Amino acid sequence: MVMNKTACGVILLIKLRTIGITTLLLLIVLLFAELNIASASENTMKVGIQTLKDFPGEEYGTDPTLSNTRFPDQGGICVGQHRYTHFSPLIALDSEGTVIPWLASSYSISDDLRTLTFQLRDGAKFPDGTEVNATVIKFNLDRVITNGWSVELGKQPLFANYDFSEVVNEKTLKVSFKKGWLDLPFDFAGQHFIGYFISPLDVDPAWDINGTLKHEKRYNGLGPYYVDENESIQKELIVLKKRTSWYDELNFHKPKLDKIIFKAISDPQTRLMALEKGDIDLIYRYWNAPLESLPKLEANPDITIDSAPDTMMYILATSWWKEPFDGTDGIKLRKALCYSLDRDEIANGAFNGYVVPATNSMYLSPLLPEFPECCNMGYDYDINKAKQLYQEAGWIDTNNDGILDKDGKPLQMDLVICSSDRIYEKDLALLVQSQLKKVGVDLCIHDMEFGAWKEAKNNGDFDLCPSWSYSPYRSMTQSLVDRFGSNKDHENAYENGERTFGDLVRGTQMADDREDLEEHLCQVCEILYNDAGVIPLVYKMNYAVMNSKVKGYTFSPREGSDRLEECWMDE
Repeated sequence: MVMNKTACGVILLIKLRTIGITTLLLLIVLLFAELNIASASENTMKVGIQTLKDFPGEEYGTDPTLSNTRFPDQGGICVGQHRYTHFSPLIALDSEGTVIPWLASSYSISDDLRTLTFQLRDGAKFPDGTEVNATVIKFNLDRVITNGWSVELGKQPLFANYDFSEVVNEKTLKVSFKKGWLDLPFDFAGQHFIGYFISPLDVDPAWDINGTLKHEKRYNGLGPYYVDENESIQKELIVLKKRTSWYDELNFHKPKLDKIIFKAISDPQTRLMALEKGDIDLIYRYWNAPLESLPKLEANPDITIDSAPDTMMYILATSWWKEPFDGTDGIKLRKALCYSLDRDEIANGAFNGYVVPATNSMYLSPLLPEFPECCNMGYDYDINKAKQLYQEAGWIDTNNDGILDKDGKPLQMDLVICSSDRIYEKDLALLVQSQLKKVGVDLCIHDMEFGAWKEAKNNGDFDLCPSWSYSPYRSMTQSLVDRFGSNKDHENAYENGERTFGDLVRGTQMADDREDLEEHLCQVCEILYNDAGVIPLVYKMNYAVMNSKVKGYTFSPREGSDRLEECWMDE
């Protein structure tokens, strides 16, 4: 119902002359009820995040096919914008890390593992009506891989080995690489940068992979939303509104929210208060509610906490290249540390139960697709075995001061953490310190700012340092290479004395035979276990904190891939 003030005044005057005041009041109540019903029909979710500072200049619309490093005036991918205005990957990863078709209705990989062939869905198109065909996708892949993101990501296999894309017909595209590898589909699906598509007609010059995106076409992506710049407030509020899209027309993962509002609330406690008051409906997982706040939230009937297992493992890396961790005695010492830690106590004390003790693997999670059974081995909590190994390594409390010593030196270790960046690390460090003290290890905690922590880590100025594996958006081989495959010793969580472990890890990444890959993975896991190359702690659990009215929430492999648009508000 829409009427201007003059019309309302005339109607009210007539009503006063013809009906009683009681009837008039009833009509007014009904009028406002109708307006409230119309407002409530718009399904809106308000999402709390920490910052919108990544938005460049005074413009919301940037080009997601260009990196914000190489093209600072044009590029950049921001929370709440391109994920909803442009992102429609050819293939994607589900919550368990399984490759599933998306913009492509199906895909296949060649026998030599060098070529992916995609069959595109019929009916996909840009908001302006431009059809999506194989030529359009080829333009985007050439633009993103060879131009837009090549500087940042050029060393990754997907970028380093990209050869060319070939249009077979309007709905069939072949993407070829110079080398093939088993995890090619997984790596393609997990690399979100190549899932942001623009129309080749929207750049100047048209169809030029080096062209500039036209400003008026900044929201003409394959996503189901656009940014309402009139309602948005720069660096404070971004308002996404639903538009007609191929998702609706094809009845494919149809978005249920009419509007998504991202609100920048920099302080974590203020974000929590906003959730409890109903000012926001959900806290974006990248800036999740602190673990220590969860017990209170669990008791609030208006708040829901969804959780799901993750494959990320938290570990302690050691300074394996120097005393006291080098040599045969160093291996025994690392094993002793593995047996010294009560991971159940760590799970409950440092993470409020939102993790799972990691006693069945050294690095890779058994929940990962294609996880080899040979990697299912780890360390339990066993004080007696720990004490025996300390003694075998030559560490004995000779002066009865409660601290083990060897050759006149006490067993003292420096643990470097960064609780300002990862708040759980302080409680984790204190628990590890307490548990190691029971077996005679004197642990000194150094809580550093991020810059100092990173410098200490890169320079090897530590004895123990928290580290982690990766969630299922990275393949097992990529995760191993990222943590153990560097050519620089201090950047690796572990390297064996013969300096052959890194070569073995790097060899897994380009494996082209499943049996060969599994054999390599088994060797990697065996070395990590036999050498106690790292100290496993716990597996992360995903959790999301939201108003209980939020329905339909599901987890994706990474925080930024959660499909919030498929949720709805139950009023």
